[in-house]
Amino acid sequence: MAGRYRLAESIGQGGMGRVWRAVDDILDRQVAVKEMRIDGLDPEDTRTRRERVLREARATARIDHPNVVRVYL
Repeated sequence: MAGRYRLAESIGQGGMGRVWRAVDDILDRQVAVKEMRIDGLDPEDTRTRRERVLREARATARIDHPNVVRVYL
């Protein structure tokens, strides 16, 4: 994926996507990759889902605490 992440196995899924155990081949470390589904029932639903995904990603990426894993977009 993106020439960097190798998906190993699905470790969970929900209404908006799936989480994979993966390997970052560049840094040689295990990571979790969240695959988001943005395809909706119609163009308006797709746009709404895309906005929700981006809002979640931005909010998660702003978290900076020693007990929380770093998020890369």
